[in-house]
Amino acid sequence: MKAVAIGLMSGTSLDGLDICLVEFEKQNTWTFQILKAETLSYSENWENQLRNSIHLSSENLLELHSAYGFYLGQQVKKFIHQHRLENIDLIASHGHTVFHQPQKKFTLQIGDGRAIKLETGLPVIYDFRSQDVLMNGNGAPLVPIGDELLFSGY
Repeated sequence: MKAVAIGLMSGTSLDGLDICLVEFEKQNTWTFQILKAETLSYSENWENQLRNSIHLSSENLLELHSAYGFYLGQQVKKFIHQHRLENIDLIASHGHTVFHQPQKKFTLQIGDGRAIKLETGLPVIYDFRSQDVLMNGNGAPLVPIGDELLFSGY
């Protein structure tokens, strides 16, 4: 079993959008290989919008959620074109964290995955953290399974 995915992540440091192409394969155990990776710097406009997102009204935050999703999709399309990529199975998007208070059972990562799908035509998985937080986790549900399946030797 083999899968090729594009991963997206933006951190609160606002140093840019991390984008990578990863191949996962399972024979007896799971393995992975990062095939391409880069950090795309934000324009001053995007950096300011993301930095100030915590101060937005609900309506303006939803508007940014959608706009940022389309932006992510456009960046994925450029990445695919620039590297002449084919046979991508899915996009996994962490989004950009605006609010994260697991002790109060909420977290919000913007960058609507449906907009990414509309831009790219590829299946998108997103919103990794919300259910974990609702179930008393800290919002890092991929870490334990990733450690178990990919780094069990350590």
